[in-house]
Amino acid sequence: MESRDNNYYDLRAQNVKLEDITSSAHNAKILRMLRDDDLASTEEEEGALYIVDYTFDHGNTIFVKEGDDWGWLGYFIGRNKQIRNLHLFYLPEDGDQVDAFMEDIKHNKSIECLDFQHKIEGDSIIDRLAPFIIHNTNLKQLRLFEVDLGFNCAHRLAVALIQRQHKSLTRLSLKYNNLLSNIALEEIIGALSGYTQLVSLYVEENLSRRDQKYYDMLAHIIDLKCITSSKKNAEILRRLRDDTWDEKEDLFIADYDSDCGEYFCSEEGDDWGWLGYFIGKNKQIRGLNLHCLPEEEDEVDAFMEGLCRDQSIERLDIRRCEIDFSSLSPFIVNNGNLKDLRLFHVDIFCAHSLAMALSQRQHKSLTKFCFSGNNLSNDALEEISAALTGYPYLEEFGVLENNLIGRDGCESLGTIFRSSALYLKEVLLCGNDFDDEDLQTLVAALTNATTLQLLALSSNRSITAAGLRALSHLFSSACPLETLFLEDMNIGDEGAEALVDGLRGNTTLKHLVLTPDSAGITSTGWAAFSRLLCDTSSINNTYRSNHTLEHIGDDYHYVSDPFGGPKLFRSGNYSGGYFPGIPPAVVQYLKINKENYAAKIKIGRCHPDIPVEVFFGYKLKFLPFLVSWFVGFGTRKCSNCQNATTREFQRRELSTVYKFIRGMPMLAVDGQMGLKSRCGRKRKFNVGEYAEI
Repeated sequence: MESRDNNYYDLRAQNVKLEDITSSAHNAKILRMLRDDDLASTEEEEGALYIVDYTFDHGNTIFVKEGDDWGWLGYFIGRNKQIRNLHLFYLPEDGDQVDAFMEDIKHNKSIECLDFQHKIEGDSIIDRLAPFIIHNTNLKQLRLFEVDLGFNCAHRLAVALIQRQHKSLTRLSLKYNNLLSNIALEEIIGALSGYTQLVSLYVEENLSRRDQKYYDMLAHIIDLKCITSSKKNAEILRRLRDDTWDEKEDLFIADYDSDCGEYFCSEEGDDWGWLGYFIGKNKQIRGLNLHCLPEEEDEVDAFMEGLCRDQSIERLDIRRCEIDFSSLSPFIVNNGNLKDLRLFHVDIFCAHSLAMALSQRQHKSLTKFCFSGNNLSNDALEEISAALTGYPYLEEFGVLENNLIGRDGCESLGTIFRSSALYLKEVLLCGNDFDDEDLQTLVAALTNATTLQLLALSSNRSITAAGLRALSHLFSSACPLETLFLEDMNIGDEGAEALVDGLRGNTTLKHLVLTPDSAGITSTGWAAFSRLLCDTSSINNTYRSNHTLEHIGDDYHYVSDPFGGPKLFRSGNYSGGYFPGIPPAVVQYLKINKENYAAKIKIGRCHPDIPVEVFFGYKLKFLPFLVSWFVGFGTRKCSNCQNATTREFQRRELSTVYKFIRGMPMLAVDGQMGLKSRCGRKRKFNVGEYAEI
């Protein structure tokens, strides 16, 4: 290109034939608009100009081809007073053309945003951009994408930023500048220290080039809106970064959004490296629910690297994610606060890595561990179970929907139950296709679980009455089981009889959850449950009936414990309704069992005339106890006994007392005349002798 100076362009600017210095009539039109300060604006951008080498239909665009004069283009841009946004997406390979173009760009004073996106070595462009950066007092946004910024180049950029007299820059974006080292980045950040109006610094490098120092340098100045796909996600990152997270709130990371909780809805534009970093640095987050991971392996690695530095997470719930547990191992090993680990529909390809991580934990603080739908084999379960035997404080353990587990797997589970027998409260074993022998193996391991409150066996359809009969060992052991889940199982009448036989004498089980419509229980089986709850053949048999079982069926819900304990089981759904599919004869006794003095209520309802002859041997010493029994019963009578009115209870009381006194009239007369007062020391009345009444 011939040598030109400003005088050359100034003398010819008004008369030059624009068609001779451009490759098309369209480009000539754009130059005319630049020269005449008549640049059109769009609704999206005011005073924007795009320079590209490809078809790009967006506002004022110059499609550069052979025949376009870069010197004239730079001159008209430099003299224009309307350009606000210059998007430079192409530069020629000829260095002389670049020099001619950039020489005049530096004269522009109106450009507020320079957007440079072109694969080029930084040394060939930063020196040429430096005068523009220094002298354009209106420049507010500078974007350099795909410019290889080595240390020397970054140094010159930093010097240019320092030399600017007007610190008006509000946004600086450096994206995919592959040679930008931490040292170079540190120098640029230092140069920005005087820019008090800077609201957005966006630096994005390939994930493989980032390290902890990279994140540490940028954490408090990075523009969160530039590394997230939504305002909601940016706000979540801000709260994580600033340690303003509410400890009561779990963080959900998913590929869907929800108003029920703090959901980080992952979409294109979310930076997983930064997400992992802020989670790892936060000290307040207690629960993390990971329901999705990115497809790119380097994004997963960057996220995991940050997550594994976290020390505050107590609950980790991973669902439907393909995850390499070797990348999660540092988190499991080093997070001493982790108490609850749940893996739902996560294929555990490398059970060895998970087992090793569990074994290497110094803090055996894990209290809850649950698998579900993990395609676990017997060998994998054996290895994980061996690692978990070192966790004596497990309170909740679950293996669900793992159909590959066989007899050996049940033996492995038994080792966990035995090692945690003093603390285990909940065992969840639903949907594993266990059979009768499997259940017998599991029950044998649970009989010494002296704290077990809940056992879930639902959807194990191969279990028959023979397996259910094995539960009698659990019901009669020291295990204080309160809730048993047998939903979606064909129990049948034989299974019902097996359960009834096992529950005779049991005083702990309150909730038997089954599916009435598919349980296969007929009137024969329900009659057995009715006899279990209230055997009316005699008063003593009624007294010995089960007065603990409060719920049978599948209509239930849980409510929060007002004292902060585990959630409480409640019959019926939130909108009402109790015991659908359960015969009324059974329901009436379940409701009575919710009351105090259930045995008294059942005796009062089922035995209107109490035989008093058997107590005549105790003479009048029994009379005060008889009266007090009725008084206590009358004042606390069952709220479900609609047909038992106060008058009726009074009638029963008078009738019983009358029969008792009528059976020994002379003793009653003597007592009335005070003859008894001349007797010696009174015999002490032993209430226990009449306990069964």
